[in-house]
Amino acid sequence: MSMTRVELIGFDSLGIRSMATFMESPDVTIFVDPAVSIAPIRYGLPPHEVELRRLEEVAARITSRAYESEVIVITHYHYDHHDLGELVPVDIYRGKVVLIKDPRNNINVSQRIRASRFLKRIEGLPKEIKVADYRTLTHRETSITVSSPTPHGPSSKLGYVVQVFVKDPESSVLHTSDVEGPVNDDALAFMLNNPADLVIVDGPPTYLSGLRKDVSDLDVAVLKLTQYLSSSNPRYLVLDHHLLRDLNYLRVYEGLRPRLRGARLMTAAEYMGRDPDLLEARRKELYEG
Repeated sequence: MSMTRVELIGFDSLGIRSMATFMESPDVTIFVDPAVSIAPIRYGLPPHEVELRRLEEVAARITSRAYESEVIVITHYHYDHHDLGELVPVDIYRGKVVLIKDPRNNINVSQRIRASRFLKRIEGLPKEIKVADYRTLTHRETSITVSSPTPHGPSSKLGYVVQVFVKDPESSVLHTSDVEGPVNDDALAFMLNNPADLVIVDGPPTYLSGLRKDVSDLDVAVLKLTQYLSSSNPRYLVLDHHLLRDLNYLRVYEGLRPRLRGARLMTAAEYMGRDPDLLEARRKELYEG
């Protein structure tokens, strides 16, 4: 029996806003959040041409792998996690089983509107659409377990997301989506109750510290991750997405390393055998170069 193969396609350490993750188990192919986005403004600057090229490259790779997938999961309705067909064609949903964050319950106004637009865009394409919240699906010996809705960060102001746990007889993968740390007990509980070999966490948006009041507190995020590592021992802990919009992300890594107990802490880029390429965080440098 072989284990689930994981390809981290679109992450912030790979130069773009995304948590696009393709998984291939012996039983089923799964794509979590086949979407990609870009910061419209950073440091008062629009996207650099290097970022725009990367956007197209990642979107093409997402499209290719999404066509190969049997199951597509949408964890919430922010544009770096779902797409209305602008960068990734909606035809990727044709004939698929699509698991979606509940579009009506535990959702804020903006995401409810986006969910409605999304469902209209893919109408008639999927083989089946299922609300993912609280659900477990089994494909032979591979299970897909989706969490209850958990706040997108420290409060529900930005809505709710669902986490995804994929397990086969030989391996397991946990994709947290946007839990911003994690910083709330619901997100941490799901992580603890579903120990995984590979844990993919979005990390706190430290690049917004001091700019917005509704973002995760770094100390709380580190505390929750420390609590997680004291009870769980993943083989790989990928800490990326929001955190990798900060050039100083390594300070968070260094604070966690003494607690790893053998786990390998890395970016999505490093997991894929590449050097981190923080294009958004380096936007000012790109323009100056």
